[in-house]
Amino acid sequence: MMNTNQATNKFPASPASDERALDEMISRAHAGIERAMKNIRRPEARVGVVPSPLGKLLIAESDRGLAAIHFLFVNSGDRTLATLRKRFDLIENEASTKRVGAEIQRYFDGDASVMSHRVDFSVVESEFQRRALMALQAVPAGSVITYQGLAAAVGKPDSQRAIGNTMASNPIPIVVPCHRVVRSDGSIGNYGGGVENKIKLLRVEGFNVGRDHRLPQQAVFGHAKTRIFCRPDCSAAKRANPSRMLIFADPECATHAGLRPCKLCRPA
Repeated sequence: MMNTNQATNKFPASPASDERALDEMISRAHAGIERAMKNIRRPEARVGVVPSPLGKLLIAESDRGLAAIHFLFVNSGDRTLATLRKRFDLIENEASTKRVGAEIQRYFDGDASVMSHRVDFSVVESEFQRRALMALQAVPAGSVITYQGLAAAVGKPDSQRAIGNTMASNPIPIVVPCHRVVRSDGSIGNYGGGVENKIKLLRVEGFNVGRDHRLPQQAVFGHAKTRIFCRPDCSAAKRANPSRMLIFADPECATHAGLRPCKLCRPA
């Protein structure tokens, strides 16, 4: 004989309970679809063209920061756009790019602080390149580093050629300052945006680069660990680890960066 509880459990569910169960099932499905869409949805980058003291620039900025700055006089920018499309959905946004253009103009007007901009290295191809560009961000305005020094700073002292290739393919010049990388002999070297633009950028930062495309004679070598700066011919500077060395435009720039003059060569 069936007891009361057993009989109750045999009763068919009401239409209302069926609807509630169906609503819950649909809600769970929607939540799952939304999570899946978030995982596959591509990030967006806002793009546009702005004038600058260096010529017209193609700018791309994602929610994580600047993703690309391209000198349009070098080429049309089609390759840069194609590279960006591999990572982002591109949206034309005049307001965003005008803001970046205004920051670059302020930089040329003497406000170096505007270059402390967030960057998005999504289009950088290799871990080595990413490490080199991140290390480069630590080189402040008013100073430069050699290709050899930057290679040593990322733990690959024999990779100067790879450093050169990384600088040439830097997707975010000006803000990630590849213009601050020079040759060990004091010549400024090449630049993806043109040597004349490299000279303009270095001059804005205090380097009186002459027609010979060399750093000025008043440039001094500063050591990041000892916080001492020396004349280029000082024996202490010659013995120093290149990964720790920066070249400052002059003693004033080195002093402003918190370094003190060497007691041997007395550069100040």
